[in-house]
Amino acid sequence: MIFVAPRRFGRFLFPALSLGVALLGGCKVLSVEEDRAIRARRGSDFDAPRYVDAIWARKVLPELDRKAVSARDLLTAVDGGMELAGAKLGRRVGEGSAWTFVVRGEGVVSRVDAGSRRGTAEIALADVLGRTAQVQIGPVVSGAAVRDALPFVAFNDFADQLAFADLGRALTASALRGVKPAVGTLRVGQRVRFLGVANLREASDPIVLTPVALAPVKAG
Repeated sequence: MIFVAPRRFGRFLFPALSLGVALLGGCKVLSVEEDRAIRARRGSDFDAPRYVDAIWARKVLPELDRKAVSARDLLTAVDGGMELAGAKLGRRVGEGSAWTFVVRGEGVVSRVDAGSRRGTAEIALADVLGRTAQVQIGPVVSGAAVRDALPFVAFNDFADQLAFADLGRALTASALRGVKPAVGTLRVGQRVRFLGVANLREASDPIVLTPVALAPVKAG
């Protein structure tokens, strides 16, 4: 059962509401915004950015943080076999699809391409000698890795393929907004810490991340 919490609690409403929540026990409490977004996702009026705004801080970021593995652990696992690594550390949206991994790590920026529409920053990983990660800094980002990493987002929950694609773009846009201040200050030689999502098919594939968090590491 889903319980929708009103925006404001009046003096007389609060005791009754508290009793009702206690009686409902394990019911899921949603904000008004979340409830509206969930109802809309199966309709023609689906607003992907609004839906993402409703779940980003409450569901998306905690889930990605929970699922993240270190770049070192990921590369070690992948070198031992992609299927085993994927089953243990990643997620796959369908048979034959790429494995999706949430990755955290630290390293030194070795190259920045901010002039291209598909801008990237290369990071030499601190704890894996000779290995790098490519961070997509946009404004154009390939794939829908953030969407693919989320177990509570499924194609059948949405009206059609267009709505599902819109959701992927909205999730990516939200991720890029969050890292935009850090992206604007990236420079070669800078040490940074990151959290991002990558899709991999083969062990030899480069790690290309859609960043979710990116921050400089202060010296000392």
